[in-house]
Amino acid sequence: MKSIEISLVLFINFSLILGANILVLEGLPSPSHHVLFRVVNEALAARGHNVTSISADIDENVSQNLTYLHLDRVYEHLYDSDDMNFVDIGKVNPWITLGILNHYILKAFTGLQKSSGYHQLLAYPDDFKVDLIIYDFIATPMLLGFKHKFGNPPLIGLTGYNAISTTSAIIGSPYHSAFVPHHCRLDTGNSFLKRVENYLLHWADHASRKYIILPKLYSALKKDLPNLPPLAQLEETARLALINYNPVFEPSEPMLPGVIGVAGLQIKDPKPLPPDIEEIASKGAFIFFSLGTNAQPEMLGDARLKHIIETMRELKQFMFFWKAKGRLPIDTPPNLVMRSWFPQSDLLAHPNARLFISHCGLLSTYEATWRGVPILAVPIFLDQFMNAENSVKAGMALEYDIRNVTKNTFKAIILEMISNPKYKENTLVRSKLFRDQPEMPLDRALWWIEYVIRNPKENIFKSEAIQLNIFQKHDVDVLIFIFVIFLIILYIKLKIIAAILRGICKSLQKTQKNKKD
Repeated sequence: MKSIEISLVLFINFSLILGANILVLEGLPSPSHHVLFRVVNEALAARGHNVTSISADIDENVSQNLTYLHLDRVYEHLYDSDDMNFVDIGKVNPWITLGILNHYILKAFTGLQKSSGYHQLLAYPDDFKVDLIIYDFIATPMLLGFKHKFGNPPLIGLTGYNAISTTSAIIGSPYHSAFVPHHCRLDTGNSFLKRVENYLLHWADHASRKYIILPKLYSALKKDLPNLPPLAQLEETARLALINYNPVFEPSEPMLPGVIGVAGLQIKDPKPLPPDIEEIASKGAFIFFSLGTNAQPEMLGDARLKHIIETMRELKQFMFFWKAKGRLPIDTPPNLVMRSWFPQSDLLAHPNARLFISHCGLLSTYEATWRGVPILAVPIFLDQFMNAENSVKAGMALEYDIRNVTKNTFKAIILEMISNPKYKENTLVRSKLFRDQPEMPLDRALWWIEYVIRNPKENIFKSEAIQLNIFQKHDVDVLIFIFVIFLIILYIKLKIIAAILRGICKSLQKTQKNKKD
């Protein structure tokens, strides 16, 4: 009888999560972020959930219970001019980068509101049953108005970014600007002036988000979604934040229980390579080259491309696989294969992979580490510089400035990384640490997502700091109060001392006057 009761409880719990309706809001237009979300979308669909994802990047041949609504006008608006050349704008000072990011978000939002997928979702009835919403919170809540439209179901934040402090708006995490670099920084230095800059960057980011970005988004969204509450208020209802974090790579900082590190969730057991790629890869040592999903070869310019191609031509003992769209305006050597897509993680798992020349996006850095392949880091934009620096500190990478590429220096650093065994040895150490986990990162993410589905009314992992404003979170009001009290006490003491001194002076003057008389 007892076993029947246990079985019944298990069946009821399973039924509670089976076939949940999940809405996924992929607000950030970035193919690399979609790589992460695609894995989660497919995994949830495979577990019997009905998943609807609204995204600028969509997949074909998806499972029956996975539907994509296409934000088909976003990239058109983002790249309607030449101002999004990531090579040119990537290595500027962090203040300009912060401005570029704000510009990027607003342009993306303009395209989003004109997209067919956005209007499809608007046309859904308000009583459409949604059991859970997952959204990419790093891109600001540009799609979060749909949470209000569908009756405020439970909310989970998920992102391909790694900083714990970015969960402040949804979970209440504090900013530790004394030792955690802002994502617009080009390095992780913590000298006094660097810490001053870092502190100001955090505050400027907060202010621009709260007083510029969110009001503009809200004003536009209210036209489509009447009675919409403040976007910041919607964000604060998030139950959990799943982030692309692992302490093997990132600087340690305090983490609230509602922040779950799921770095590497896109990594699966390697599959066989396509036959044509396997045929080439199996012939000998090869180098994989990728600048990520946003930077394309034409952004480098013909002069840099010529140096890169000539380097490959001279290193004919290696095969090069280069993931890039379009064709080069230069004749390519026979040891170079260029395609718009490669099965990156599977290619890095091949025993003949010797080196990964990478922009050091987080997903790429994690995949190379998991597979044990050293990285020649050529960062382009944003956190890629700090990812590269952390990889160099771990001894598994060297950094090279692709903006100043020359054939001789590029060739020399490639040969150094391949001929010196320490880079491979250090990579294998990091790989062992990264793999040493109680479960696969994807399994961890799925467990927590279904935890919220199983417990839709519970919200026990959020810090009360979410109710505090930024001045209170950082005790700025307390410090000002203490400083003002200190000034008042100091003022009173100085007044007393001045009064005593005046009394002494008067006494001395009186004494001297009496002596004269």
